[in-house]
Amino acid sequence: MVSASMYLMTLLFSPLNILAGYPPGVIPSIPLIIVDTVIAVPSIYLFVRYWLRTMLRRKSGPAAGIDVVEPGPAEAEEGDEVGTATRPYSEFRHSKVAGTKSDIRESPLLEPEFFVRTPDLDSGQPIFDPKDLMARASIRSRVSSGGWIRKRVASRGTGSLKASESTQHGRPVRSREPDAEVQSIDIVATVLAAVTRQGAERSGLPIRIKAEDIREKVFAARTPLTVILVIDVSLSMRGYARDIRKIVERIERETRGSRDRVGIIAFKDSGAIEVQAPTSNWNKIYRALARLRMSGLTPLADGVMKALETIRRERMRDSSIEPLIVVISDFSPNIPLAQTAKPGSAKYTPVRDLVLAARTARRHKVRLVAVNLRADQQNWVRLLKHPYHEALELAATLRMNKDGYHSVVETILAVPSFRESFGAFLLAHLSGGRAFLLREVLDEPSVLGLFIAACQSRSRLEAEALESPEAYLR
Repeated sequence: MVSASMYLMTLLFSPLNILAGYPPGVIPSIPLIIVDTVIAVPSIYLFVRYWLRTMLRRKSGPAAGIDVVEPGPAEAEEGDEVGTATRPYSEFRHSKVAGTKSDIRESPLLEPEFFVRTPDLDSGQPIFDPKDLMARASIRSRVSSGGWIRKRVASRGTGSLKASESTQHGRPVRSREPDAEVQSIDIVATVLAAVTRQGAERSGLPIRIKAEDIREKVFAARTPLTVILVIDVSLSMRGYARDIRKIVERIERETRGSRDRVGIIAFKDSGAIEVQAPTSNWNKIYRALARLRMSGLTPLADGVMKALETIRRERMRDSSIEPLIVVISDFSPNIPLAQTAKPGSAKYTPVRDLVLAARTARRHKVRLVAVNLRADQQNWVRLLKHPYHEALELAATLRMNKDGYHSVVETILAVPSFRESFGAFLLAHLSGGRAFLLREVLDEPSVLGLFIAACQSRSRLEAEALESPEAYLR
């Protein structure tokens, strides 16, 4: 009604009509009506929009809180007849860090028994073709002479990883000062350390070895990896089945025939489930992969926690294992841990739980890498001219300097667009690992070699040493 009245007043009292010789209150000719319409319609639109925004910002007086919907039946109250608000208006702001309901995708209202149910692996779209997996298992089992193994993994028979400094087998290569209980004393290095400490002025006197002179041997050997594949089989992964098959096949190529062991963790719906315990028998792994089907929601944090449970159990069996968690996902969680939010809770934060899981992995000294399958994440690499992990770290650090946050993690949690797309980096950064795009992984000659080297390296990006943001753009 207001817009129509303003339009009619423009046609009758437009200054253009007066300049053209028409008196006020007289409808002009059709050409002038067209010109008045072209001028009036945008002006009326801008005026109405400005008026509505002004009303929304008002906190008292007539029409205050025009956007507030009162609960209950629509019954007239005292003051409604004169347009006075019956309830004071207060602006509601969502928490920048915690978010509401979900940090990345909208989560459904969970039923009370949601977290009690076990994820159903038998429903949904399959990722692997069972016939193809069984055919490959049959071909491998027919190679009884070991010719295929000698040809493909001849140098990998003992494992993928160089032994850690605490391993007590292999060839001694150097000595070091013990940082805990002494394992294997290096007698020659210990004597040399004692002689060096006593100095030349005490030549001819007996050598007295003190605790500070003790040196232990460091061995060089190869030890098998325990690789835990944490695979996202939620409904959001429907377009990435081919990518999952590619990376699993690369890992198979590098671990089959060696003593490396591979386990499978799948997560969807209410949580994660161990599909296959770590084993070096790839026929068992094939049967586990054939069970994977995509459906349901994305409890990413629970997938990482379930992998840590598996590693804890394996360490009880053998304390010398070298674990590696490989998370394969689009990193868009929408389900928290069961212990974080009760079913039906008004607020819960899947990304906060992802932070908890990453810090738990780091505390237990578990290597972790995140492989992001989202193709649109390649834009960060093109924009900032850095590998994926460094590009996201650079973007978060620049935003941290701009907005005055105290850390990269705080910046990611506070910026909605970063929470939506930096899940892989957040998990890898807090766990001491590294995030990769699928293309970066497949272009390397050794996938496991890339993962191990990444877990041993540390980023040295310092905020104060950064250039202006424009310096990093193409």
